[in-house]
Amino acid sequence: MRQITKPISEKNKYLVASVDRAIELLFLLEGAPREMGVTELSRALGVQKSTTHNLLQTLLARDLVRQTDTGHYTLGFRLMPLGLACTERLNIRRIASPILKELVNEAEEVVLLAVLSANQLTIIERLEPSRSAFIVPRFDYCNTFHSTALGKIFLAFNSDEFINKVMAQPLTQYTSYTITDRQTLFKEITQIRELEYSVASNETIEGVTCIGAPIINANGKLEAAITISGATAWFNTEKYTSVIRILQEKARLISQQLGYRE
Repeated sequence: MRQITKPISEKNKYLVASVDRAIELLFLLEGAPREMGVTELSRALGVQKSTTHNLLQTLLARDLVRQTDTGHYTLGFRLMPLGLACTERLNIRRIASPILKELVNEAEEVVLLAVLSANQLTIIERLEPSRSAFIVPRFDYCNTFHSTALGKIFLAFNSDEFINKVMAQPLTQYTSYTITDRQTLFKEITQIRELEYSVASNETIEGVTCIGAPIINANGKLEAAITISGATAWFNTEKYTSVIRILQEKARLISQQLGYRE
């Protein structure tokens, strides 16, 4: 479950505490594996049950949350068009979309496009091949900078301040292959900068290998990252080389569309 942080409204006098709590409630429901009751939500929010009930009723009236047959709450359907409208307004998503379709057809593997949002890794596009493919499980990428190909791209092509901030946090060990030694991770970041691609094999989920590449904007800064993901067993030497070539080619095309010139 999402960890509750100190309300933003307590840090900024211009923000409304009740709105902040309502947003935090939505975040809670987003991260929950199941629907939640009023008592459980109020405990997680750290506010009175009556306050949580009032927040839920307000969100319920706007269809931002919905109540199930059990009387518990989950996210409402009104959030779906809001999320779609948000992603459609992202310039990078619009520009990258046709190139990503080419990528998924040529690589015949799952393709992800991600950006940094409030210093969190956020997936804004996921494409799957038409053929029956290995199913890459969906999970929360927020704290996987050290263990995913996407995350490693954001580390390698970001500021030292950002890298140090990530390194200061606990490096969660998801599998026996996860890099948790900071010195080892620093060395890999240096290598990624030189090669201009990243690899994460079995590091977050055993049996899954991801290869990532950076997308650079007109200012020469990292705009986004893309990856190709598939079953580790399928990545033989020939396919591994082919995937890297195709991925870097498409990443360069998207970068050029954003105005980047090498």
